[in-house]
Amino acid sequence: MDKYIAFVLVILLSPVDIQASYFNTDRPQKIIGSFLNEVEHIDEIAKFSNAFAFSPKNIDEITRYLDANVYKMLPVISISKFLFDPETGLYRNDPYGIIDAIEMSAVRHREILFLLDEPLWTIRKACREGKPKACHDIENRYADTLSTLRSVGRLLRQQFPGAGVIHIEAWAELVLQKQAYPDELAIMLDDAEYLGFDCYGNFYFCGSPELGYYSQIEYGSGVWDTMQALESANPIGRKFFLVPGGFLADKLFDDVETLLDQLYQYAYLLSQRKEIGGLGMFLWSDVIEEGRFFVGARNIQPIVDLMTLIAQFFGVGNKVSP
Repeated sequence: MDKYIAFVLVILLSPVDIQASYFNTDRPQKIIGSFLNEVEHIDEIAKFSNAFAFSPKNIDEITRYLDANVYKMLPVISISKFLFDPETGLYRNDPYGIIDAIEMSAVRHREILFLLDEPLWTIRKACREGKPKACHDIENRYADTLSTLRSVGRLLRQQFPGAGVIHIEAWAELVLQKQAYPDELAIMLDDAEYLGFDCYGNFYFCGSPELGYYSQIEYGSGVWDTMQALESANPIGRKFFLVPGGFLADKLFDDVETLLDQLYQYAYLLSQRKEIGGLGMFLWSDVIEEGRFFVGARNIQPIVDLMTLIAQFFGVGNKVSP
């Protein structure tokens, strides 16, 4: 109980803008979609989606994705790389290029979510690459990173009222935090409307030889406990967000059966709790990352079929021209 009291006191004393116009998480539908890395594929997921996430290769591509969104799905824009400074190993409070790119779009989006993809793990990797400021921030429990990302979220909400933030953290970061501070709650951005984690692999045995293998329920429980404590301290309607894998890749998902099982388990969890707000599958398109080839869901028909069934169950999707 003491850790919850201490955690709540820290949050209450943090400079969160209580006047911010937060994203409305009380929605008639669960958020369901897929992660894209090709603008041309946006129409392919519309039949089982009311949202789509994307990691633009450059600022200008933000505008292209938004303009291509003819089905008016909820855009989830991955913005971390545009904020990260590789020289210092820290994030910058500089979302103005992102803002300009959104305002350039010919399609006006009433709602937008901004994705912070593994931001704390990114700081930890920078520390391992010899960035002393990043190492200092880890020692300081990510105080600089959280302050910067909080300010970024505030600026984006001011510019786009009703916009929100998703913080998805790496499973490895959660493990290392727990090793360093076993009695503390997981550190997550206190100003994000949606919180979650990613671990791509067996639902009951996900991780690595170096850090160990754990059930994804265990990772989720750590984030869930933090979410509950944050919501108790400052209610903004926080919800949990699920990120199942939707790809085949060596040493992650080696077979379709494991992939299907994770997606099925996540869909079941989505149906069980109103505090779980959505499911975003990673990823739709093929990609090569760090020398590893990922076969995206668009080329794995059983995954497409299961996503379609999940969308039908939750009443999500668009009528798409053949």
